[in-house]
Amino acid sequence: MMITNSEINKSLKKNFKGLKVNYSFKKITTMKIGGLARYFLVVKKETELVEAIFLAQQLKLKWYIIGDGSNLIPDDLGFDGLIIKNQITDFIVQDNKIFIGAGNNLLNTILNLDKLGLAGLEKMAGIPGTIGGAIYGSAGAYGQEIKDCLSRVRIFDGKVFKWLSKKNCRFQYRNSLFKSQKNLIIVGVEFICPKKEAKELLKISQDIIKLREKKYQPGLLCPGSFFKNIVIKDIGLEKIRKKLLSKIDSNKVIFGKIPVGHLLETVGARGLKQGGVIVASHHGNLLYHEGKGRAKDVVILANLLKNRVKKHFGIIIEEEVQYVK
Repeated sequence: MMITNSEINKSLKKNFKGLKVNYSFKKITTMKIGGLARYFLVVKKETELVEAIFLAQQLKLKWYIIGDGSNLIPDDLGFDGLIIKNQITDFIVQDNKIFIGAGNNLLNTILNLDKLGLAGLEKMAGIPGTIGGAIYGSAGAYGQEIKDCLSRVRIFDGKVFKWLSKKNCRFQYRNSLFKSQKNLIIVGVEFICPKKEAKELLKISQDIIKLREKKYQPGLLCPGSFFKNIVIKDIGLEKIRKKLLSKIDSNKVIFGKIPVGHLLETVGARGLKQGGVIVASHHGNLLYHEGKGRAKDVVILANLLKNRVKKHFGIIIEEEVQYVK
C-alpha cells in the first residue's frame, strides 16, 4: 500500500518537532547553491539519528546525511527525501585519548586540541566541514592527514553501532571505505594524540589559517578545493604516468602528489565562467559561486575543466565534492 505525502508529513512532524519542510540547500551549503530539501532535520544524539533513519525507511523515504555542507553540490531540482544534519558534538578527553562526535566543526575541534596541547591535526586548520566529513573524505593538508592520530571510528551500520579500526576504514588519498559503503554512518571518532606545547600548536594553526585565507577569502561561496590532487603512485598505466610527468615541472610534485591546480592553470582554467560559477583568477582549483548561479553551472564548468585536462595531460581528474540529488 502506497504511503501518501500527507501521511509522511504527519508522521515526520509528530516525531520530530524541529523538522523543516521544503528547506533551501542555499541555507546549508557553503556554496549556497541547489534547490529544496523536501524535509530537513538536525539530530544531536545517536538515538535521534537512528530514529530518523528508521522512520524514513518505514515511510519509504530516501535520506541523506550531511555535516556542515562544505563539500556538497545539491541538484537544482532539490532532494525529494529527508536530509539529516549530523550535529552530534560530544567532546570527551581522557589524557591524550579523545572521543569527538562527528558533528563537531573541524576547525573548532583543532583549536580546542591545540589549546589542550594535543597534536596531530594542527596543520589542517582552515579545512571547512565537520569531523565526520573529514573522516569520510580522508582530509589532509600540508603533509598531515586526519587518519594520522586516528585510533578508531564509531559508526552506525543501519542496524547497530560499532567501532571500526583505522585499518578497516581503508583510508587512501581523499578516499575511504565510507565513500563506497554509504550505509555506514560516521557518528564519532577516537584520536590518540601526542602531547606538545599548546602555544606552539596554536601558532602553527593560526599561520596556516592565514595562508589559506589568501586562497580562500573569508565569505567566498566555495567548497574548498574542488578537484583531488593527483597521487603519482596511483596512476595505473605507466604510459599515462610518463606522459603526465613529461609535461610538468618536477618541482611541482609535493609529497608524491601533483597539485591539480597546476594542471588546471596550464589548460587556462583561471577566470573561466559558467553562469554564476567562476574559477578564481588566482587559483585554478577554486570554483566559487558569484551569487546567482545554479548547480547545473557547476556541473558544466567542472566537465569543461575535466575535458581540458584529459585532452592536454591524458588523465582524468576527480572531484572532491559530492553531488546530491
